[in-house]
Amino acid sequence: MSINGRYADITQKLCACAEKDKNIRAVIAIGSLTRQQAAADEFSDLDLIIVTNEVQRWYSGEYPMLLGKVSISFIEPTLGGGKERRCIYEGGRDVDMIIFTPEQFRKALKNGEAGWVMNRGYKLLYDIDGLSELIPQYVTLGVSPPEMTGEEFDNLVSDFYFHNIWASKKLRRGELWAAKMCIDAYLKNKLLKIVEQYRLCMGVTDVWHDGRFLDSWAESDVLGELEGCFAHYDTADCERALLATHRLFARLSEAVAKKKGFLYDKEAEKCAYRFIIA
Repeated sequence: MSINGRYADITQKLCACAEKDKNIRAVIAIGSLTRQQAAADEFSDLDLIIVTNEVQRWYSGEYPMLLGKVSISFIEPTLGGGKERRCIYEGGRDVDMIIFTPEQFRKALKNGEAGWVMNRGYKLLYDIDGLSELIPQYVTLGVSPPEMTGEEFDNLVSDFYFHNIWASKKLRRGELWAAKMCIDAYLKNKLLKIVEQYRLCMGVTDVWHDGRFLDSWAESDVLGELEGCFAHYDTADCERALLATHRLFARLSEAVAKKKGFLYDKEAEKCAYRFIIA
């Protein structure tokens, strides 16, 4: 079985390789090419889980090169203790291959790690290990909104305001790179969590993950404020963006606390604000 469209030749070659090499136990497509919501477009990549007894031929890049001309390729760690081989093939086609041993994949299924990347859709392209029967026991199609406890909320708020002060100190010391990375990376990840919770309070049930498709699910007023929350590589602009980020987080987190019945640390907010504007 292959994926139709611009990745058809790659999946066909991969399944042909699997037929010849019984070390390859299964090939599973995941991601946009297998889901209905936010389905694949011309920018989509091909995400694969490859279950094999021989991982080294994938880690070395030997097997990926059999699937087509590779322009760029590297490895990074991935879920379940596996590794992911990421390749760019001709035409800018991006193929991400999560490489698992059979033992690693079964463990990832049972502890829920595999389900996290398969619950929006998957397609078995090749299977000689009976995974068509095993996977449905552990993977339920559909998503659950990210839950947050009062303790997690309190820690998030304190973490955010603490790093408001940390970033301000870096700016005043002249450590512009460190400050900007805190403002536009670390603090934005904390802000995203509050944006998600705020939207969930408004009745939306799917906020994706890592900010995916944020422009389609976040409130319009939030999107408007986000425009001013990112900074140029400039001290004055970082100061401005930090204050804008602080204000947006404060507004949303206080609203979330009220809606969910959490305690909101107004003193922490005031402490950080006084330091930022000093």
